[in-house]
Amino acid sequence: MTGSGRRQRPLVLVVEDDEDARDVLQELLRDQYDVEAVGDGESAVKRAKELQPDLVLLDLFLPGLDGFGALTGLRRDPKTAEVPVIFLSAQGDAETKSQGLSLGAADYLAKPFSAQELMARVDRTLKLTAQKEHFRALAQTDGLTGLPNFRSFHARLEEEVARADRYAHPLSCAMVDLDGLKEINDRLGHAAGNRAILALADAVREELRDTDFAARYGGDEFVVLLPQTSATAAGLFAERLRRRLLEVSQAAGLPVRASIGVAALSPDEVGANDAAEDLLRRADEALYKAKRSGRDRVEVAHVHH
Repeated sequence: MTGSGRRQRPLVLVVEDDEDARDVLQELLRDQYDVEAVGDGESAVKRAKELQPDLVLLDLFLPGLDGFGALTGLRRDPKTAEVPVIFLSAQGDAETKSQGLSLGAADYLAKPFSAQELMARVDRTLKLTAQKEHFRALAQTDGLTGLPNFRSFHARLEEEVARADRYAHPLSCAMVDLDGLKEINDRLGHAAGNRAILALADAVREELRDTDFAARYGGDEFVVLLPQTSATAAGLFAERLRRRLLEVSQAAGLPVRASIGVAALSPDEVGANDAAEDLLRRADEALYKAKRSGRDRVEVAHVHH
């Protein structure tokens, strides 16, 4: 979640139409959490979007939009889709609980409940959510370099192609392959090979703009997405990276060199059904050409018109 990473304490949004109950909940939670409170479902959805809380305590029976409706609204918005929700309700029958959980509630607390039970459920839900986010981040991150991995890259590629199509912008891609990894491993050992991979990853990172996205694509291969970037500009990026590696090699005491293949989709091409695959294929072909032409070089794919 966007906000929680910058917070010192988790933020809990309390949604309860009974003013006395709302005050009691806030009082109970304030020692350990930051608390915001609203009294109806519409305000809950709006406030959650603004605050992106770490947890929502949601009363089921609310004026206007009820708890089920509010939860549905939260799940529909990407900003709040992952925020955990604990339902609070005097109606604790199995059918009501089942409906709440099937809509995506993390837990269901039947009224009346003790302060101890409330705090235990809140604590457990926050811990489980943090654990889930940790594992999700691990699943999308390369263990050696800390860069996004293959799976994460493909999700981002689809997003960037759609964005380029929407705004009629070009989109470029650079495939970066570490030259001679096998030789480094054979001559200096796998630890040296890993150091070379890390040095290349760091060099790639240093060249990125805020809008760019880099991932480790495979063993010795990295891929960089360059939104709003023409083939010419992407070629300049690749050449800067290649030259940076000359300095990196000296600092690392290793021959860190790379062959780089660059390709771009023009604004006319980004709307094609196979645009993402086409971009990768062209960049890969350019990389193969760079390898075949002697390595430590940049090749830019022919721009289709």
